[in-house]
Amino acid sequence: MSSHIADNPSGSHRLPVQSTPLVGREAEIAQVQEILNWPDVPLLTLTGPGGVGKTRLALEVSERLAGQFVDGVVFVPLALVRDADQVLPTLAKALGLRESGRPTVEVVQEFLQGRQMLILLDNFEHVLEAAS
Repeated sequence: MSSHIADNPSGSHRLPVQSTPLVGREAEIAQVQEILNWPDVPLLTLTGPGGVGKTRLALEVSERLAGQFVDGVVFVPLALVRDADQVLPTLAKALGLRESGRPTVEVVQEFLQGRQMLILLDNFEHVLEAAS
């Protein structure tokens, strides 16, 4: 698998623009924000039935917390990814990395090392075998 090199600077916030405000989810927003601020929580998974607004909630929290992540906030849409082998290239593209010839996993790890980023993996449940 080929790798990528940085094409975009860190510190940018790449989130989809929402056309309407999120209304009535202040308790959930506060809870997710609190958990993400715990120093021992590197990963948070939002679960629930389809259509309840997990993505919208995650995007709202990401927008509100964007200033806390000096190296940026990135949305990685995985709804159309059906093959676990495509998760890393999709992540690399969302991070603004481009092909370099090195293994993608190494370059993504190197790029993320020491960075303070919030990465929102949307619809990861479709490709759970890529979790490792």
